[in-house]
Amino acid sequence: MKKYEIIYADPAWQYKTKESLAKTSILNGELNSHYGTMTIAELGGLPLGSISDKNSMLFMWVVSPMLDDGIELMKKWGFKYSTIAFIWHKQRANPGHYTMSECEICLVGRRGKIPTPRGARNVRQFLSEMRGKHSAKPTEIRNRIELMFPTQTKLEMFARQSVEGWDAWGNEVENSIDISPYYR
Repeated sequence: MKKYEIIYADPAWQYKTKESLAKTSILNGELNSHYGTMTIAELGGLPLGSISDKNSMLFMWVVSPMLDDGIELMKKWGFKYSTIAFIWHKQRANPGHYTMSECEICLVGRRGKIPTPRGARNVRQFLSEMRGKHSAKPTEIRNRIELMFPTQTKLEMFARQSVEGWDAWGNEVENSIDISPYYR
């Protein structure tokens, strides 16, 4: 199976309360279902360790209440947390338990060494862009990853669309890889 040097993931987090803002929300006064979610155990069972190169990077979106779980998930997948890669200001706030939730973070983890050759090293961490469809991430973040790693093999996990130069896996796209043989 092909090994990936860059993996970009937006896991379908199930909140610890088993309540999932991703599953349903109220839009325009109506209850809406968005997509299915996965437990931490289910996410941890995905075979990212089997499909990632010995020198690879994982860019992973994590919702703020699940930050500690996100770092643990990185470890289960064979990556060591490095830093926050991107902060996305959604230009619209949601109610939160402590402060208004208006930013989302994308962590970066490394397995082995940073893949070479490297591209741009002056890529901005912060992006302020109006949020779109529920949970959809800005295309600009994928573009920035491409600037940093222009020649590496790339996979988008939990993809919503097929993008040239990227393999895709998710329930909203035609998968370009089959990871089922690698499930634990």
